[in-house]
Amino acid sequence: MIERIRVLIVDDQTLVREGFRKLLELEADFEIVSTANNGEAAIAAVEQLYQSGSAPDVILMDIRMPRMDGITATRSIKERWNKSHIVILTTFDDIELIRAGLAAGALGYLLKDVTAEQLASTVRAAANGEALLQPDIASKVFSNLLSPSPAKPSPNTAKSEHASSNSMAYIEGLTEREREILTLVAQGASNRQIGEQLFITEGTVKNHMSNILSKLGLRDRTQAALYAREHLML
Repeated sequence: MIERIRVLIVDDQTLVREGFRKLLELEADFEIVSTANNGEAAIAAVEQLYQSGSAPDVILMDIRMPRMDGITATRSIKERWNKSHIVILTTFDDIELIRAGLAAGALGYLLKDVTAEQLASTVRAAANGEALLQPDIASKVFSNLLSPSPAKPSPNTAKSEHASSNSMAYIEGLTEREREILTLVAQGASNRQIGEQLFITEGTVKNHMSNILSKLGLRDRTQAALYAREHLML
């Protein structure tokens, strides 16, 4: 019997919720355990599902909803149930919303115009704790990170330079294999793709990723990808 990925869908529009439900239910390995129409309802649903022993593996979270928005709900859920895997799914590609969603703890950020195949693959990746961004979303985030900002004289300049120096020291503390994996993560590769390219098992990739996150003091793959883009100049 196929072990199903339990999914909670959160969106304030009934047609959108049901549309995503029908798309995911076409896949044999997905089970929609609940839906919610706002952030407060999402938190209540997660709590109920945990109590019933059917905790969601992945939560698809809209951003702009009544009563409580998706970013606030994401932050609250991650604070209470840190192992929850949340993917922001929205019509908005505003860079500030993207950054806020990722900062709140979301693993990924998808626009609602994704194909059914992209949606399914992202949910599967998220269930494994892998962070994946749509190519155009990733490009926008990375471009924003790497865009030069106007130089401003500040008494904190020395502190900033010290922080940059520390960041490079952390990078240099990685093994050659860890740097290879970090580079591939920044390019959007999944654990399976990394394993195939480097001729190692997915389990080995996961172990390396745990070491990378620990050494760099990062929370997840999304932060690791952004860190690599900023400090490895990819």
